[in-house]
Amino acid sequence: MRLRSPPPRRVLQPAGAAVAIAVSFLAASAHGQDAARPSPAPLELRDGDGGLTPVSPSLADAAADTDNGQPAKKPAPRKPARLPGLQPYPKSQRAGLPGGPPAFDPAAPPPPTVAALPPIPAKLRPTADEKPFDPVGVRLGDMTLLPTIEGDVGYASNPSQLAGPSKGSAYESTQAGLSFQSDWARDELKGSLTGGYADYFNSHQSDAPNASGTIDGRLDVTRDLSLDGEARLNIAAQTAGSVTLPTGIVLAGNARPLIETYGATLGGAQRFGDLTLSLHGALDRTDFQNATLADGSLEDLASDDFTAWGLRARAAYQISPVIAPFVETVIDTRRYDSLIDFTGFERNSNGALARAGATLALSGQLTGEASLGYGERQYKDARLPELNAPLIDASLIWTATPLTTITLKTNTTLADTTNAGDSGAVSRSYTVDVSHALLRNLTIGANAGFATDVYAGAPLHDSTTSYGLRADYNVTRDIVLRASATHAQFTSSAANSNYIANVFLLGLRLQR
Repeated sequence: MRLRSPPPRRVLQPAGAAVAIAVSFLAASAHGQDAARPSPAPLELRDGDGGLTPVSPSLADAAADTDNGQPAKKPAPRKPARLPGLQPYPKSQRAGLPGGPPAFDPAAPPPPTVAALPPIPAKLRPTADEKPFDPVGVRLGDMTLLPTIEGDVGYASNPSQLAGPSKGSAYESTQAGLSFQSDWARDELKGSLTGGYADYFNSHQSDAPNASGTIDGRLDVTRDLSLDGEARLNIAAQTAGSVTLPTGIVLAGNARPLIETYGATLGGAQRFGDLTLSLHGALDRTDFQNATLADGSLEDLASDDFTAWGLRARAAYQISPVIAPFVETVIDTRRYDSLIDFTGFERNSNGALARAGATLALSGQLTGEASLGYGERQYKDARLPELNAPLIDASLIWTATPLTTITLKTNTTLADTTNAGDSGAVSRSYTVDVSHALLRNLTIGANAGFATDVYAGAPLHDSTTSYGLRADYNVTRDIVLRASATHAQFTSSAANSNYIANVFLLGLRLQR
């Protein structure tokens, strides 16, 4: 039996009903959600002033009014707001130019929103050494040692500095020295010691040693109270024109007598603000070597050995760091080993002096000390006249330019003599020294000096004129080549005493 298929209309009816039910369900759900959803804010645009301008009413608001049973109201027509056109800021094209804003300053701090780059450190230039050829020394604990040794060869036209015709000689001189300086926060210790020997190849009677040295120390007891001391030594050969030799004598050609001086000073200083009071005591010993005269006789100079004691008081007031005036007084006594010397006179004496001056400290210009005063000596022997004279003392260093230095010195002393009937001599000396640096390692210098001796008790006087040239070439900091030439002329009112001496030297100095 053959079955007949149903018509198409019957097949589509159930499917159409299902679609209708689904559409109705979806419409009901959408209407519920729209009723519960809040009205969205109207769309707005910002105007040129930063305010908000609505563009059109929300569609959701119109739907809400309709649902409430009221007809939707049409909004009043509005003109659409126009934003102002973009304009360039004033003078935007003149940054960094006249009339425009300043250019970017790299030194200005960056704005908060910009990361700051670390600055590039500047390359430091090494500090220039003002004295590149000065010795650096050897460190020994907290002390600095400056050793030196120098060898010179040269020629002397009058080795013994004798009157009349003289025979010149080549010679060699060796000098060694040591300076030291402490590096302490308080207290101080410093000193300088030198010694040497001159060997004349054709005039061995003129050979002679020489030595000098000082050692200074200071102990700071408190901030304003200090104790200090000094030890000193000097050994030198006397010449025919020495004050300590009898005037008019002629030394033999076999030796030059030596004179040795050594002593010490001890004292202290107390500060009262800008006022400083100091008191020092001194003890010195002088020994003479006997002299051999031209006739072969012996001059007993050793009988003139003496010891001197002295006391010095000083008051200084510092007006400013540049100048400090002072007044000073000294009293001393000299006692000879022999009460009566070989000429029959008693030469023990007492002396006193007073001076006033100032200490200068114009850094880089003028430094030193200068004073004027008066001194006198009275002798135990009534036959010896009193020795007195004005005193002029100065030691000044003037830095004329960074390359040129001028040193001025003058000194006055009241020296005893061995002349029969003469109490002593007023000795004055004046020297000037000019030093100029042609190169950093080449320095030339010139000096001139004039010294006089005026005796008390006899119409005797003498003078010594000297001048010289020198040059120092620093090969390295430790090696120095030296050359010098000096001329000295001694003139005396005593017969057969005048002489002339010229000396030429080439040397090598090693220093550390």
